[in-house]
Amino acid sequence: MIAIAAAAAFVGLFALWVVVPRFILRRRENQAPAVIPMRQDDYAPMAAD
Repeated sequence: MIAIAAAAAFVGLFALWVVVPRFILRRRENQAPAVIPMRQDDYAPMAAD
């Protein structure tokens, strides 16, 4: 019985320490606004006068 409780505690702590933070970080990354690429002429070299 103690072994079962210890295994359940291990699995629960593992989930809180590893799985839940990964889930939160993945949701936060998905909510971040996408990077808008610059147009071609924004980063093209300027012509010499």
